[in-house]
Parts: sequence; C-alpha cells; structure tokens
Amino acid sequence: MTESYHGIHSNLQFPSSIFNINRKDVPAFLSGPDVKQQETIVERLIGSEYALHLLLAVEAAKQLVAEWTKAVQQWSPPLTLDLSICSIDRSVEFLQNPERRLLRFWFYSEDVPEDWRGIQ
Repeated sequence: MTESYHGIHSNLQFPSSIFNINRKDVPAFLSGPDVKQQETIVERLIGSEYALHLLLAVEAAKQLVAEWTKAVQQWSPPLTLDLSICSIDRSVEFLQNPERRLLRFWFYSEDVPEDWRGIQ
C-alpha cells in the first residue's frame, strides 16, 4: 500500500504491516455467503492485490482453529480463537529469488496486541 494508506490507517499494530483490517470489519467478510462475495468485501477493505491471499490465510486459520479446538477441549480454561473478533495485519518479505515472497498475516486482539497468531 502507499504512504497515504499508512497515514490514514495509523492504528497499525505491527511496524512492518502493510495493511490492517480492524476487527469491526472482519465479521463482514467471514459471513459472506460464498468466496466471491467474501473476495468483494476484502477487496473493498484492502484492494485486490492481496484479497485472495488473505482469504487463503483465513481458511488456513479456520482449519487450525478447528484442530486446536478438538485438541484442547479438556483444558481449563478451554482455548478458543474466534476469528470474528480478531484484527488482521499483513507484511511481506522478499526472498532471494525476486519473484518469490513470504506473506505473513497476523490475527490478534486489539485489546491485547501481543496475543496474536501468525499464518505464513
């Protein structure tokens, strides 16, 4: 994103973050009836360049949440991760091959920003 984007969205929690989706906007695309609708909502939030990448990261996070929920249901207190109350940030790291890059997405609570989960 451009410098002006960073000026407008000054609540970025991570210094290397390129965009931030505030948790108030996350339920809108999570509840989209299909991938096309979700993609449309995400594109309005962050633009088209990373929309599909974000949707793939959200799907990966949903799968991890499902696995973790089963694995830790006996814990006291039980572990939960509700993506609908997470904010999301993203950064990019360019690898040695200029055509390859590593995208990182953070899902975290704005109340406790150090309590985040990363998906690469």
